[in-house]
Amino acid sequence: MGKHLKTSMDEKVIDYLAIELYKSDPDNIVLNKFMNMKNEEGYSLTKTINEFKKTGKHPDHYNTDGTWKYPSGKITFEEFKL
Repeated sequence: MGKHLKTSMDEKVIDYLAIELYKSDPDNIVLNKFMNMKNEEGYSLTKTINEFKKTGKHPDHYNTDGTWKYPSGKITFEEFKL
């Protein structure tokens, strides 16, 4: 089986949706099942949620839509929501 490469936008969508689900239901059985997978996807989700728990902020390291408009090259979650 082949594996496709995740784009920066794919990562952003997955991370933002996981964080929003975690915020509304930290004990969500599906989210926790995915986070407990012993593969790259499980580790990545766990890392994202753990970082959110520490900082309370959505990640902004993605090279996605419109980042060239901002001096930092990043879009905060607050700007993304607009």
